[in-house]
Amino acid sequence: MKIIDLDLFVNEPITFKIGNDTYEVPSSPSTQLVLHMVAIENKAKKAKNAEEQIQLLAEMVATLLSQGERNVTKDEVMKKFSPAQMTKVVEVYQKTVMEINSNPNS
Repeated sequence: MKIIDLDLFVNEPITFKIGNDTYEVPSSPSTQLVLHMVAIENKAKKAKNAEEQIQLLAEMVATLLSQGERNVTKDEVMKKFSPAQMTKVVEVYQKTVMEINSNPNS
């Protein structure tokens, strides 16, 4: 019988740094995380103003960064990250996951 070790598909974590704080998150998202992120993205598309969009972006970043060893709140993200930094966290995470998923060797 052939055994396929699915643990081999788990890649190196992604580390984000802001100030003296670092946040390490797995680069292989769980199904639950993907569904939660899609739900937040759908809310963001329906947002009526910039403030609501930024709040949802902060929620996305808090959700992503909470995958690691820390529990990161939306309030913490709003205090420490600019909107551009929040956007970059989401972009880098999505790009990294897409690269991993499209790599035939991973």
